[in-house]
Amino acid sequence: MRNDSKEEFYDIAIRESSDLIEEIKKHPFNVELMNNTLDYEKFKFYLQQDFLYVVDCTRALLIIAAKFNDVEIMNKLICVAVGTFATRGYYSKHFADCGLSDSHKKSRSCSAFTNFFVRIAYHNSVAEGLAASYPCFCLYQIVVCHIVKSKTTADNKYQKWIDFFSSDEANTMINDVTNIMNNLYEKSNNDERKNMLGFFRDGLQLEMEFWNEVYYKTVSNL
Repeated sequence: MRNDSKEEFYDIAIRESSDLIEEIKKHPFNVELMNNTLDYEKFKFYLQQDFLYVVDCTRALLIIAAKFNDVEIMNKLICVAVGTFATRGYYSKHFADCGLSDSHKKSRSCSAFTNFFVRIAYHNSVAEGLAASYPCFCLYQIVVCHIVKSKTTADNKYQKWIDFFSSDEANTMINDVTNIMNNLYEKSNNDERKNMLGFFRDGLQLEMEFWNEVYYKTVSNL
């Protein structure tokens, strides 16, 4: 049996997880990045981990894409995967002093997050798999939009990071994923819809744990 509510996945997911989203927007890492007061060592650690993270995010997207019978959607997800992986090249070009390397070990929270969405991508439906990865996309769009609207300080050393995630290319890619999510949710039954929303919230919680580890982990333990 399917609930024929016309409300889209994005609207429901954001509303039901608004508490976590607001908490992440107000996280000291994001606030200090916006105000140009974030300790650069914390940012370096974040970037080193994100450099590793996007590999598994790309892998999960390709696993999900391979399961689609709809060739057009498969093609869009492959393009999103390529764009996601290209983040590493941008990081390497604009933040060369951050010691980016695949030789680094993933942190506890980074491993927990990537293991979560890769596992769901392998073993669950395409709708559930994409829902588990979706926080990686929509949350950045929400947080960076908030940062841009809040008017970052002049000569912010993190401006290149802000510019990248607020670019038209990034927003187009994220909007493509959002449209696919909404379409999948509309076609799903009630059980699958419940799982999609649950996996989305789980992903947000793991994203929060990642930012907590990045911000509160002492430099001496990096």
